[in-house]
Amino acid sequence: MFILGQDPGNPILIWPEFSWAPVISGAIFLVLLFTVIFLLQRYLRRQNALALEHRAKIVSKLQLHHFNSKDTNLFHTFLDQVDNADLKRLAEDPSWYRKYFLPEFLQFLAEQSNLPAWKDILIVHALDHLIEDHKATAKNFITAILETDSEERFPALLGIQELDENSLNRAIRARIYTKKVGATFSLTRYERMQILVPDESKQWLKSEAILISQEGTNLTLQIKTVPEIDEKKNEEWIETPKTSPAGPAHSGAIPDEYINSLTQILEYSGLNPSVCEEITRLVTAYKEHPGLIRRRHKQEDYKILIRLYKVCFIKFRSQATNIPKPVLLFIHFFFLDEGLVSAKRLQDLVLAIATLRSSDNDRQYQEVKLSVHLLPDWLNLILAGKKNPSQNHLGQTYDQIQKSNLRWNQEAEAKNIMNKEYLLHILEWELENILYMGLLGVSLNPNFAYPILSEDQFYGATESNLTFPSKILSNAERVLKIDKSIFHREVSAISNSDPSHTDLYRKEFFADCILLPYSGNRGVLWQETSVGNQDNSRLLFPVVMTENATLVVTKTLGEFRWETERTMRGRKWKDPIPASLTSEYYSYLENFQKNPNLTVEAKKRIEQQWIKVGKNIKDMFSIDYAYWILLEAEGKPRLNRVVREILNRFVPIQIKM
Repeated sequence: MFILGQDPGNPILIWPEFSWAPVISGAIFLVLLFTVIFLLQRYLRRQNALALEHRAKIVSKLQLHHFNSKDTNLFHTFLDQVDNADLKRLAEDPSWYRKYFLPEFLQFLAEQSNLPAWKDILIVHALDHLIEDHKATAKNFITAILETDSEERFPALLGIQELDENSLNRAIRARIYTKKVGATFSLTRYERMQILVPDESKQWLKSEAILISQEGTNLTLQIKTVPEIDEKKNEEWIETPKTSPAGPAHSGAIPDEYINSLTQILEYSGLNPSVCEEITRLVTAYKEHPGLIRRRHKQEDYKILIRLYKVCFIKFRSQATNIPKPVLLFIHFFFLDEGLVSAKRLQDLVLAIATLRSSDNDRQYQEVKLSVHLLPDWLNLILAGKKNPSQNHLGQTYDQIQKSNLRWNQEAEAKNIMNKEYLLHILEWELENILYMGLLGVSLNPNFAYPILSEDQFYGATESNLTFPSKILSNAERVLKIDKSIFHREVSAISNSDPSHTDLYRKEFFADCILLPYSGNRGVLWQETSVGNQDNSRLLFPVVMTENATLVVTKTLGEFRWETERTMRGRKWKDPIPASLTSEYYSYLENFQKNPNLTVEAKKRIEQQWIKVGKNIKDMFSIDYAYWILLEAEGKPRLNRVVREILNRFVPIQIKM
């Protein structure tokens, strides 16, 4: 009514005149927007189509059908990381293989594969013979392994056409690749090393060389001996036969007692049919595409396999006799299918169980404060109340989780080891933590870790791959002879009788070493302290070790040395006063760029190593500690001046001249 009553000569509201200009502008904007989106989508589709076309061309050149499915997956993972421009270059450039593909692929294998260095070289060696379009190009380098006297091995490209008698006393260029969480290549000038090269029949030839100079990963070497066959390496470094979806091509018939192993294990478990079908599906998929399954594994897959392990262990614990051999192998090695392991390997593993059990409490190593347990024995200790359950990956205990899950009117679960329900909860807690997180911990690349036992996890004789307790204890004894204080420290405390004086007492540190039923290539400090005992750590090792056991054990004890020292210092582990191993090493890493006692080359090496370990100070220390124990103690310098002074101060050794 107000609007109708307004003065026509002086209106309050004026209706705007209609104009097509905004409509046309908006329409033009929308047309342009949709046009850009359409063109962008068409461009992206075109780029994706070209990328797929280039990738298919590269894959056809690589002839991946000649490789194991596990190895094949490495090629696909590598190509996933290559951008479209580089894919085009690899597909179209005549010199694509030697100029672009090979150097980058070797770097990828070193950083992301779980394979030994020699296996990386054999994969590339096979490629050299399979790829045809690079053979017209002059061969200006060969692949090789550089092995130091500490038995560290590095894949390398040698700037030479052939390693033969004509190479003697020649200076050659080389480029090395270091493994993830491995030490950088660090030798002194004129120090000797071995060069190992596979010949046409994949026989390993060895030749000695000396280091002339080094600049980062680029070396200059001089060949000192004529190549000769290395019988030891040819026995140890044996490739797994190529597998097919129907099963591995292994020589020897599978014994009748292992026929339908998975069915025997599932029947033994008593799980319901739907769960058994899911496990069968997982194992079948793994047999057909082991590399793909390793790469695309899901946490749910682990959980269902852990559930199978739990129910089998419960029955195994109560039934000491008449246990089917497939179940026995599953409990100790996570074996699930006879089609994945050779007949000879099965027999070796069954015989090895007795040796593993008999030597886990070897009384020969009384001074070594380590106790080695197979996983079934460890679980029995947990269920018997002799050991406390482990913490989870967040450092929470079983009791803490139970309390956090309680409602305000609920009571905590009774701790009664005679209560079946309580024991089942404890067992489930321990297995979920130690089996799942442990598998990731003992693998340098967790992305390719998978629990199921298969033939491609072994290299050479079975015995050389297994982590017998004697291997751990003997190597720990070797460390103890050099680092006398690894298992104890002299600690000062205020005297009870006279507060003005301090007394010294001996504080001892212990560790439980648990052998997980997996294949892996590293040990790991699982927990620096156990619940209720601040002086007892827990270390994890794979029962099938694919790396040098001496190096793995020494590095793991380096982690143990670091964490026990840090735990003893508490919150003051970084404080410079009083000086300690942790505070001095921390200060060294914080200020190495400004340290006048380090050369430019030394600073570069420290920076490279620091980045390789993900700036994890514990891993950094464990590598330096291993060098100190294994090499510096033998009078073979590897460390820079500053680290050598720190370790000599807190871990003194008698250098052998």
